[in-house]
Amino acid sequence: MSGSGTSGGNARNSPGARDRLSRRALLKGTLAAAGAGVASAIGLRAQVTGVMPGGGTVPFRLPMGALDYLDPKQYVHNMEIHAHVSGPSISGGEPLMAMWARGAQRMLPGDGAFIDISDARNPVAVSIGEARIGKSCVAYNTKLKKWIALESAGPPLPRHTPQYPHGQYHKEWREKALAFKGLRGIRTWDITNPAKPVLLQEFNTGETGHGTHTNFYDGGQYAFLDCGWDDQLRMENPQRPMSNALMIVDVSDPANVKEVSRWWVPGQRYGEEAEYKKYWFAGDQSSWTSMHGAPSVPVRIEDGGRYGYGGLGHFGFFVFDFSDIRKPKPAAHLMYDFETIGGIPYHTVYPVVPDAAHPQLRNLVIGVPETIYADCREPFKSPIIIDVKDPRNPRVVGRFPRPKPPADAPYADFCMARGRFGTHNIQCWLAPGASRSNIVVLTWFAAGIRVYDIADPTQPKELAWFVPARDGSMDNYMSWYRGTSEDVFVEWDRNLIWLGTHEGSYCLSTPALGKPVLEPRRVERWTVPHGNVGWDDQTSARAYFGRSLSQLQGE
Repeated sequence: MSGSGTSGGNARNSPGARDRLSRRALLKGTLAAAGAGVASAIGLRAQVTGVMPGGGTVPFRLPMGALDYLDPKQYVHNMEIHAHVSGPSISGGEPLMAMWARGAQRMLPGDGAFIDISDARNPVAVSIGEARIGKSCVAYNTKLKKWIALESAGPPLPRHTPQYPHGQYHKEWREKALAFKGLRGIRTWDITNPAKPVLLQEFNTGETGHGTHTNFYDGGQYAFLDCGWDDQLRMENPQRPMSNALMIVDVSDPANVKEVSRWWVPGQRYGEEAEYKKYWFAGDQSSWTSMHGAPSVPVRIEDGGRYGYGGLGHFGFFVFDFSDIRKPKPAAHLMYDFETIGGIPYHTVYPVVPDAAHPQLRNLVIGVPETIYADCREPFKSPIIIDVKDPRNPRVVGRFPRPKPPADAPYADFCMARGRFGTHNIQCWLAPGASRSNIVVLTWFAAGIRVYDIADPTQPKELAWFVPARDGSMDNYMSWYRGTSEDVFVEWDRNLIWLGTHEGSYCLSTPALGKPVLEPRRVERWTVPHGNVGWDDQTSARAYFGRSLSQLQGE
C-alpha cells in the first residue's frame, strides 16, 4: 500500500510528469496572473473613474408595461368640458401674463393667432397676419395707454428624437442648432389692436446665444429675460447646445429697449470650471444647467419692490435681490432636494397671490419642474411649495402628490401612457378676477390637467382632473412624445380654466372654482393690483353692448 503510494509519488516527480505538470501549471498560472492583472488594473482604474467609466445618463430604458398605442379615451373627474377648438393652442403659465382685454372681449395668444375666448362656448381664432406673437408676455402699459406684447425670440428647439436621442451630443444635431440666423432676443409689439399688431423693436441680446425663452414683463419699467446672450453659457442637457441666465432690460420705451444688467450662476460660463465642479451634476450630460423661466417679481422695482423668485434648473431656486437693479445678486439659494438627473427641477416659479381668506398662504411660492424625456426615461420630479417669508432663508414646506391613472385606464402608471409625464405649466399670475390662494392648477403632459387645494401647504390635495384623448401616430414620435396638456390659464372672475394642448384648446370648469360664467363679461379687476391698471380707459361705450361704462360699474 505504501509502495503504491510511493510509486505514485515517484510518478508525479518523474521528468515526463513534471513536464506535463509544468505546462498545465504554466497555462493555469499565466491565466490566473493575467486575470489578476486585469482585475487589478480595473480595480485601480475604478478608484479614479468609478464602476463604469463615463457613467450612464438618460434616456433610461422604456418601461416593459408601456403601451404600444395611444389611448383614444378621455378621462374626467369633477370637471366639465364646455368647448374644444382644434388647431391653435392657448398660451398660459409660460409666461405668467397672457390675456388681452377690451370691453367684454378677451383674447389669449396662441399659435399664429389670438384666440377670442369672450364667448367661452365658442372660442374663435383671430388672425394676426405675419406677426409672430407666440408665447408672449401680454400686459397693459399704463403710462403709454397701450397693450404691449413682449415676444421671445431665438433658435427653434431641435428636439431629441429617435434619430438623435442625445440631442446636442450628436455632431449633426448640434451643427443644425447652431446654424440659426434669425433674431436672438425679444420683439416688442403694440397690440392695442390685436388684429393688427405693430412691431416696435427687435432687440438683439447677442449674436451667438440662445436668445430668450420665457420672460417676465408686467407692463412696468423693467423686463426680466430668460436669456442666452452668447455661446459661453454651458448646457449639460441634450435638448439645447447652450444655456440661459438672467438679463434685465429697461422697456420704459418699448421701441427703444436698453440693457440694464445681467447675472449668471458662478460656474455656469465656460472658463469657470473650479466653481462648476462644486456641483454634483457637472459633466453628467443630462442636467438642466440653465434658466428656463425668468424670475417672477411680485412688486415692481420702481414701486419699491426688491425681491424676485426664479430657478436655474439644476443650479436650484434663487431669491434675487434687485435693490440695485444694475447689480442683481442672489439673496438666497436653495438646491433641489434630490440628486435627480435629467428634466428641469425649476422650470417656473409662481408667487402665490395672497387673499384675505387664506393668511397662512402668504409669502409662498411654487416651484414647478418640467419633464424632458418621454415615458419616464428620467427621474420623476414633484412641484414644491417654498416659504419665502424670510427671503434669506427659503424653506420647502410641501410637495404635490404624484398623479394616479383613472381606474379604467389601460395603464397602471402614467409612465406607461406614452409621452412626457410630469408638470409643465401653472396658472397665470396676472389674470382677471380675484385669485383664490388655495387653488392651484397645473398641467402634467400625459397626466392631463390637475386642480389642487393647498389650504394646508404641507399637504396639497387633488380636487379634479381632465386627461384629454391622445392623438397622433405611434409611427411619428414627434406627434405624441410631449403627451397632451401643455398650458393653462384660469379666469377667476368667470370660474373657467383654459387648457392648451399640442392639438388645440379646451374650456373647462370645476365645482372647486364655482359656477362657470360662459357669457362675455367685462374684467372688473385683475389678480395683481398694480397689473393692467387703466386697461379699459379708452374703450368706447359701444363695446359694452349699448350700455355706458358708468352703468356697468354701477351694476
